[in-house]
Amino acid sequence: VKIAVCSITKKKNTKDTILYSSMQNQSPDIELYIESNNTTKGLGVFYNECIEKFNNKDCIILVHDDVDVINTDLNYQIEKAFKLFDVIGVAGCVNPKIIEKNLWHWMGGESTNLRGIAGHPCGPQNNFYVTSFGPTPSRAVIIDGVFMALKMSKIRESKIKFDEKYMFHHYDIDFSLTCNENKLKIGVWPILINHQSPGLKNFDSSFEKSNSYFINKWKTK
Repeated sequence: VKIAVCSITKKKNTKDTILYSSMQNQSPDIELYIESNNTTKGLGVFYNECIEKFNNKDCIILVHDDVDVINTDLNYQIEKAFKLFDVIGVAGCVNPKIIEKNLWHWMGGESTNLRGIAGHPCGPQNNFYVTSFGPTPSRAVIIDGVFMALKMSKIRESKIKFDEKYMFHHYDIDFSLTCNENKLKIGVWPILINHQSPGLKNFDSSFEKSNSYFINKWKTK
């Protein structure tokens, strides 16, 4: 499986990112592409650029720069996952509903609708704890954008793109819903990551703007 791992960072030196260090433990056949010094480019724009740039790959993995990929067998895991799914994440949900404030884990409502696993920092000694959201591997309807692996043959066939109006929020759930509209199979897979971000701290104006756009786009579909 020919894989490109793609990310974007505010840091001036890509080697300072957690993702860069993490990927040194992976197969050298995996191509790593991290764009640095970003303060203005939205994720929708960047991910579409990656789809175009790595159009000849079997898979592109779109992942945040503060992610430590614990599994060292990405090639093997992706190859297995693509036998069942066209787009995979590490966490997501089934039966999502558009609500007042749309986050993937809130949109599932009941905890029984959540799927997957993810690690988070814990304590001063670089420890982490793993949240089990629900069973994995599993079919999902929407996935968290912290880690998204795309089967490029299906992306080329369907000509799916990210909505470039999204800067940082909602790009993942919007893309998931677009994939579902185009009959692509989405799922979560037991690839363990440690995500160094504490998550969304507050609903600032950028979130509210993005959330309103998302609701208006999808509420009539």
